[in-house]
Amino acid sequence: MAAFPNTSFGARPTRWDPLAERLIGPGKPFELETALVFGRPQQVFKGAPRTLAAIYRQAARFAARPMIVQDGVELTFEGAFARAAALAEALRERYALRKGARVAIAAGNRPEWILSLIAVTSAGGVAALVNSRGAPEELGRAIAASGCQLAILDAERADLIAREQADPPWPRIVIGQAAAPLRPGRDADFAALTAARPGRTLAPVAVEPEDGALILFTSGATGYPKAALLSHGAVAHGAALSSFMGALQDLRYEQECGEALPPERRAMTSPAVILSPMFHLSGMLPVVRAIGVGATIHIMSKWNADIAFDMIETVGLSRLGFVPTMLWDMLNSPRAGEANLGRVQYMSNGGGPLNPSLVAEIRARMPRCLISNTYGQTENTAWVSSISGNPYLQNPDSCGWVCPTVQVSVRRDDGTEAQIGEPGEIWVSSAGVMTEYVGDAEGTAAALQERWCASGDIGALDEHGLLRIVDRKKNMVISGGENIYCAEVERVLFDHPAVRECIAYGAPDPRLGERLIATVVLKAGTQATEDELKAYCRQRLAIYKTPREVVLTREDLPRTASGKIDRGTFLRHVRERSR
Repeated sequence: MAAFPNTSFGARPTRWDPLAERLIGPGKPFELETALVFGRPQQVFKGAPRTLAAIYRQAARFAARPMIVQDGVELTFEGAFARAAALAEALRERYALRKGARVAIAAGNRPEWILSLIAVTSAGGVAALVNSRGAPEELGRAIAASGCQLAILDAERADLIAREQADPPWPRIVIGQAAAPLRPGRDADFAALTAARPGRTLAPVAVEPEDGALILFTSGATGYPKAALLSHGAVAHGAALSSFMGALQDLRYEQECGEALPPERRAMTSPAVILSPMFHLSGMLPVVRAIGVGATIHIMSKWNADIAFDMIETVGLSRLGFVPTMLWDMLNSPRAGEANLGRVQYMSNGGGPLNPSLVAEIRARMPRCLISNTYGQTENTAWVSSISGNPYLQNPDSCGWVCPTVQVSVRRDDGTEAQIGEPGEIWVSSAGVMTEYVGDAEGTAAALQERWCASGDIGALDEHGLLRIVDRKKNMVISGGENIYCAEVERVLFDHPAVRECIAYGAPDPRLGERLIATVVLKAGTQATEDELKAYCRQRLAIYKTPREVVLTREDLPRTASGKIDRGTFLRHVRERSR
């Protein structure tokens, strides 16, 4: 791999959103300082917690406030921490959890998920946030690949895994009543382990910012998800950066709308409504940020436009983090009207570019709602760049200015710095960059170099410091806000006995952004239907990874001189036929 000359980022200074200067500086709310992160200097927010343990200790002062609300059930900070403390104690004493040991969490959005996260990380363990939407094979593979010694599962996930592994090698702590029986001496009931005792308080073990905190799974370009290890410092920094970006949005809203926001609508004090799966950074980071600032977390078990409207009307939801699919559902709901849509002041998009017609509809139906677009990845704890309000409307193809504390370098294939406007691979350096891909030294070496992380995305910086994504270096489809790597889908289809070769790809879709399509070449003398191949995928992949359309053919796919499928030529032919 080429040696990059600008590993200390000396080529070109990062330009921030012009409004950022009102928040950053000596004595201002988000003053910066330099800290050593894995031996290299990085900017962090002065005085902000540097570990999850520090966030929990900071949150102890909110004892009587409601921390979590779901379906009419409420837990205060004190109550939630007491139950998490009981679970942390059980992890240490019953399961011999030691610092750095890994525990899988596979459950839908629910209070127990948050209690598990707090318990595992406060006990010094690393929480592996397994994709709860995965198929049984995917769930088991993720737990094994991340080296977990224990799994905390809700009943649905426990039963799914039991279909593949009746006697998994790791103990289970099960939330709710599963059909699969608990194994005496190995498994345990979550409710029993988290029964709070009088006087018990959460006492996080001492950890350093560089110690591992979470494992999140990214869609693998080689066909399997990769397990990205995030440190305490990375997660705490991501939460602090989330608070900063919320405060920046407040400034832009007041500037453009001429309205001073009351406390209950400001980023630091408004409720956190969790719409995204909590195994995603888009669902997990708002949870961590809310705990740190004492905001109440309102959980939506799964996406439902009616529940979203209920929260707008009763909870006071005024900021909606969404993917285009969610917004499509809301705007097309019979409940959508000026009375409820008018209460939303910010729509934050992070699941792919917005269709211009969708932006126009937002502006027409929600004229006092500002739109933001953000770019980030799991490997850099969600944050790279962001843009909102009029600057976004004026630059709709941009994903914004680079966030404060983050450095971006756009590099040519030889590692040299690209010129202004010249596309190249986006490299990112910050306190939020991952530690490694667990169990994948080769993948880690390819992605990380001197604490710079290769994004795999091709982009360009313009003369105003705005970042634009040009293309994906890796083949990925973003459908309904979910990242789907084509190689993973192709790997499953290739295993079908009737499939000789196949290619997966995305096509524009007004609701999903992109819909996943697979073209399959059948073997001579075999038969398979589209429905049969879809069902085959559903058995082995999460539902959102199943192709929406399977095109069957007997014609060979185009190939390069080296014998590989020529994706570029194939997709060009597809586009030409669709015109």
